Amino acid sequence: MSPPALLRRIRRHVIGRPRRWFVVTAPGLETLCEEESAAAGLPPAIVLPGGIEAEGRLPELYRAHLALRTATRILLRLGAIRAGRFEELERRAASFPWELYLKPESAIGFSVAVHRCRLHHRGAIAERLHAAIRGRLGCVAAGAGGGGRQRVFVRGEEDRFVLSLDASGEPLHRRGLKRRAGKAPLRATLAAAALRLIGYTGAELLLDPMCGGGSFTLEAALLAKGIPPGWFRPFAFFDWPAFRPPTWEHLRRTAARGMRTLEAPRIFASDRDAAACRALAEILEENRLGDAARVACADFFALDPAAFPGAPGIVVLNPPWGRRLGAAAAARGLLRAIVAQLRERYAGWRVALVAPAAWAAEIAPLRLARHELVHGGLRVGLFHGTVAGGERLSRGPSPSRTDA
Repeated sequence: MSPPALLRRIRRHVIGRPRRWFVVTAPGLETLCEEESAAAGLPPAIVLPGGIEAEGRLPELYRAHLALRTATRILLRLGAIRAGRFEELERRAASFPWELYLKPESAIGFSVAVHRCRLHHRGAIAERLHAAIRGRLGCVAAGAGGGGRQRVFVRGEEDRFVLSLDASGEPLHRRGLKRRAGKAPLRATLAAAALRLIGYTGAELLLDPMCGGGSFTLEAALLAKGIPPGWFRPFAFFDWPAFRPPTWEHLRRTAARGMRTLEAPRIFASDRDAAACRALAEILEENRLGDAARVACADFFALDPAAFPGAPGIVVLNPPWGRRLGAAAAARGLLRAIVAQLRERYAGWRVALVAPAAWAAEIAPLRLARHELVHGGLRVGLFHGTVAGGERLSRGPSPSRTDA
């Protein structure tokens, strides 16, 4: 097919028509993501297990990548194939118009999941689909089992295989700000969810006194400056045949109108780990976020919250959980000390605290609301609310901690 004829087909069938897409979220963040999508003015979405589904034209899918802070990735729905034999799967996949969605030189990987299907060998399914796509496009750079710039998601149930194309590439919690993740980092999507639950708008004083890798601080800085979460990174859809750079640049120019420079920092991050503080300060400087956040090396238990301008404000905490960074018993002891410190010195502050949901008893004295989700196979609680009381509790000496 000549390039002009192919371009006409792409314009007609891909660019010119509304398309369905699925926004993947961490389990438990589906409703928050739907609310965020509606607030951003994106097409109406329905909540499904594991994410939300919407329909719109491609520019809206691109804008979702710019705007959504709680999304993990976005999949463009391509269609479905029924097959009970491998030959049938390959033959029907070969008749699919892959040239509308993939370039011949694309490197392609596959993610396959099956449930109650006669075809249940995931590797063999990927190989047959890869052969079909290779035959349709003429050549494909990557093998069926390898990763690639483009990734096809296959979900089979009762011999029906739904095909989707990953529009995102790297997971969306990777904002493009950090050169390295650090030890046991909090994902940006979870930080964004916690900030949304606590009602952070970017205008309030915010303390991140166990900042570690800085996920809370960086996410809050983006919000405070009006910078979309997808501003600093590329996406897989950049390499689609249907992608039009002028459309993307228009979306970025529109988003840039909402960005702002701050007269003074509203976010104060600190940690006992001097190396972590230096790394976070470098990230803020490199990405021009220093007007929103300031970093200092300090112990949470030594801070005087009343000394910060605008107090009381919001305090966000992601203390070590013990699963990766130390013994669980020590981590739970640290959590109890944190709760005591909050009750004693942070009365009237709003708090967002991330901890295993099973540790709710340690947090119960704060009387916080709990939003549960699954993170890394562990059920996690996003505890949020306003600190009441101001009682003086006996904590004993401040426990040692492994810095997050």
